[in-house]
Amino acid sequence: MITQTPAAPAFDPATDAFNPFLPGVMDDPYPGYRALRDHSPVHHNPEIGMYFLSRYQDVYTAGRDSTRFRRGTAFDRVFTQHEGTAIQRVGQGNIFGTDEPVHGRLRGFIAKAFTRRPVAALAARITEICQTLLDEAGVGHGTTRLDLIDQFAYPLPFQVICELLGIPSDDRLPFLDWVRRFLPILDPFPTPEVVRDGIDGMAAFEGYLTAVLGERRRALRSDVDPPPGLLTDLVAVSEESADKLSSQELMTLVWVLIAAGFENITNLIGNTTRALSEHPEQRWALRDNPYLYDNLADETLRYYTSPQYNPRETAEPVELHGVTLPAGAQVALLRGSANRDERRFADPDSYDLRRPDSAQHVSFGEGWTYCPGAMLTRLQIRAAFQALLARVGDISITRWERAPSVIIWGPRLVEVEFTAGP
Repeated sequence: MITQTPAAPAFDPATDAFNPFLPGVMDDPYPGYRALRDHSPVHHNPEIGMYFLSRYQDVYTAGRDSTRFRRGTAFDRVFTQHEGTAIQRVGQGNIFGTDEPVHGRLRGFIAKAFTRRPVAALAARITEICQTLLDEAGVGHGTTRLDLIDQFAYPLPFQVICELLGIPSDDRLPFLDWVRRFLPILDPFPTPEVVRDGIDGMAAFEGYLTAVLGERRRALRSDVDPPPGLLTDLVAVSEESADKLSSQELMTLVWVLIAAGFENITNLIGNTTRALSEHPEQRWALRDNPYLYDNLADETLRYYTSPQYNPRETAEPVELHGVTLPAGAQVALLRGSANRDERRFADPDSYDLRRPDSAQHVSFGEGWTYCPGAMLTRLQIRAAFQALLARVGDISITRWERAPSVIIWGPRLVEVEFTAGP
């Protein structure tokens, strides 16, 4: 059972203004996206003050163009409205919301830290975590039901990111609570309750990381071996650089790694489960052709895009498809639409793990904005579904509730039923 809000009215860009914030629109945005691509590829909604780019080439080009389509001012609005709080201190100036040369500087520190601890070395450990979680849920041991999010899709990336960062085991439960409280604040219009909870969660997160990063820095300066993990690696890379990261910059980089590598993977596991349950022939193809696991994350990100759009702001007037976007225009790059653009992908509304160009989706960004955690995402999705599908036969979703986010498309609740398998 797929639980949705009442369906949005049929959308006609000739008479209607596209508004993703209206109830029902984002439950199934793809028919509306097609109408935009075909009839209004640069679409303006004056009521909410946004322009929408919906075609693949436009989204891809604008995403790479930091001269005309700036990220910083558009993204920072999320944080400046919480002035004086931990949300502003930790979130503002993060790598998602900066342009060159600041973006390149911050990205360089992440790249160096990842090099010290190769992500591929995590593969065996990720598989072990998957097997343990499925054992604990009873999958393959008599049970025929699974609460996918709470029992598998949420704890898997949480444990992976904690081990990658080097968060001590005793600190992980409160750490999880803080993360769950502050991530929803990234949506454009959070409720007052979400804001209050997010501020409290971010404040606790800030206090904890301030202490931990300080301890790691003191240990390194004293030639004492600190606990292993990406937290230590980031501090070490910073200490070795003439252009050291400030404590706030370090904390913001850690926050970015969590925001990008946690909730998105949870959504991707849920969305992949939905796609495979809706397309059982693709599920069986995986069993017969294991090489198709290499394409699983990418085809799902193309078909059911998690990051539906990214904000930009024009630095100068831009003319596109006969429409002039004025300087300072708020622009949404509709990545979910771009990934279904028939101008780029053949038969884009089909979910096909044999698709040769799935990895050309724009869910990971493009060019200088390409996600540094893409490899880790692919590793986790491959391990998760190799472990799950080895234990089950037919799989169906008995309950699905979409998370109430506009930016991120994914479930907050998924209950699945399966037969013994494979």
